[in-house]
Amino acid sequence: MSYLDHFSPDRAARIHIEVLRLLQVQKLYRDSEISARKLAEMMNEDHRAISAALAIETGENFLTLLGKIRVREACRLLKDPKYASWTAEEIGLKVGFASRQAFYLAFNRVMKMTPRHYRLNK
Repeated sequence: MSYLDHFSPDRAARIHIEVLRLLQVQKLYRDSEISARKLAEMMNEDHRAISAALAIETGENFLTLLGKIRVREACRLLKDPKYASWTAEEIGLKVGFASRQAFYLAFNRVMKMTPRHYRLNK
């Protein structure tokens, strides 16, 4: 019996919603050191519960979800005239990526193009 077998659909949905609330509403995605373990502590859950709930609800792991949230926010900022003078790297750091390389890898994985190409062509 796997860890996932111990999860009810309601518990998985509740954890998933709370993870999204913390990451998006509380903007914890901006913290370059946020992890499933840290979120689990905030939620009084085991870190394996975060992973299991996300696997059940989305089929993805925590880092994939976090990367997508950060990339979506980076896309918004890349198109926002207020950030026109910011480099793509500065935007990547603002949305929580720890380095230029991590930002470019995640952005390319999600959007299938570089941040610069996105900014110029969308």
